Amino acid sequence: MGRDKILQRIRSALGESHASEHDRALLDARMDQRPSGPKVALGAERMSQFLTKVIANNFTVERLASQQLLVSAVRALMPDDETPDISVAKAIQSLGWPADWKINYGPGRHVERLCVTQALAGIAETGSVVVASAPDNPTTLNFLPDMHVIVLRAEDVVDHPEDVWARMALENWPRAVNVISGPSRTADVGGIIVRPAHGPKRVHLIVIDA
Repeated sequence: MGRDKILQRIRSALGESHASEHDRALLDARMDQRPSGPKVALGAERMSQFLTKVIANNFTVERLASQQLLVSAVRALMPDDETPDISVAKAIQSLGWPADWKINYGPGRHVERLCVTQALAGIAETGSVVVASAPDNPTTLNFLPDMHVIVLRAEDVVDHPEDVWARMALENWPRAVNVISGPSRTADVGGIIVRPAHGPKRVHLIVIDA
């Protein structure tokens, strides 16, 4: 009721009568199909542009033909003489992780050197990776390890940030959305860029092509 009163006072101050049915229809259509602002034209094929930008953002990257190769790819990132002690998002728990590894499938524990999470999307325009929080993809896994391994399906790479928001609008919005553009950096002291400033020292992106 308070909202209606405020809007009525605005209409009265403007000397306008109630909107016509035609005006209301135009407003409803605008809310349902919001106009899009200008977008940067991509200078290359989407995946090529994305990978170029990702590397410029100081990610390390590898591509796999199948997610069945993910476990061996993660093992190759760790010292051979150590029994892996990692955290893995429940979203990718069913990929056949070895029984002799120490694996946490819950929120970050502040001690793991490596965490593996599932990305929602990649953005070709900026070379960023979008990770949405969920019970099976805890946000803490994005910030606590020395190395953050992000798994991204090639089909989830989009052209622009707006494409990600449009996709989210069709689903239930997550509690948190992290747009990751490589390891953190700062130039606060003397204008000198330091990497990493906080969080993971390395962000490794694994793109699953199939």
